[in-house]
Amino acid sequence: MGVVDVPVMDEIIRKKAQVYALRLLKFRPRAIEEVRRKMVGKAYPAVMVEDTIASLVRRGLLDDPAFTRAWLRCRLQRPLGIKRVTLELKDKGIAPELVRREWDQLRADYNEGEMVVALVEKKMAHYKDLEPFQRNRRMTDYLLRRGFSADVIHKVLSAGRTGS
Repeated sequence: MGVVDVPVMDEIIRKKAQVYALRLLKFRPRAIEEVRRKMVGKAYPAVMVEDTIASLVRRGLLDDPAFTRAWLRCRLQRPLGIKRVTLELKDKGIAPELVRREWDQLRADYNEGEMVVALVEKKMAHYKDLEPFQRNRRMTDYLLRRGFSADVIHKVLSAGRTGS
């Protein structure tokens, strides 16, 4: 077997790193830190990871503000509460300041109260045979898991939107 010199080997690994990163982006947009973690997990050298990420950023293929905006829009339509979506973005390596800045841009289009009312009306049929306290407890737990604010949940349930 022939000997491959180091610069050629480095170039082969660099190309593989780029192909891997592009493959990650083929399926869905990703945060910079998310791509970094995946590449490090595949044991690519740190310098090649950073070079690949810098190249993708320059080409506009990695853009944390755009990723954050898209993630917020998509996840808040599911519907999920802002608390849960913020935690998801944090797990993906998005800085809290960036989430706040992008959230401030989208806040006007998001009405948490309306989303909670719609979910309560949809979900309450599942709890119709329970006593009111237990029904409200289960509904509250469900809505909290989806990331909605306890204040909004309480207001909606207190306003008689419990299917009683």
